[in-house]
Amino acid sequence: MLCAFFLVVCLIMAGVFASRPQLLRSFFEAAGKQPGLAAPRAAALPDRSPQTLEGVLTRQLVTGEITGPQYRQAMATIAVRDAERHPLQVPPEASPPEAA
Repeated sequence: MLCAFFLVVCLIMAGVFASRPQLLRSFFEAAGKQPGLAAPRAAALPDRSPQTLEGVLTRQLVTGEITGPQYRQAMATIAVRDAERHPLQVPPEASPPEAA
């Protein structure tokens, strides 16, 4: 019963804020001006920059800095370089079990 009441209240609040965006903006501005509530600092936020070359290429593709063919060519170059640096080592074949 309490969960249903809470859900109804949340839906009503969402409807009010959706219909009046300036009300939502003023709500958050007032919350930021209170002495007890501080805005999050940029230093406190996690670093979201790509940590790998593949991540950098993906970001460039998504933002439109490079095209699809450029992305595929760069990824193929990375694959060739990786194959040269770390060749695949296949384990030796095990002898088949003898028939009983």
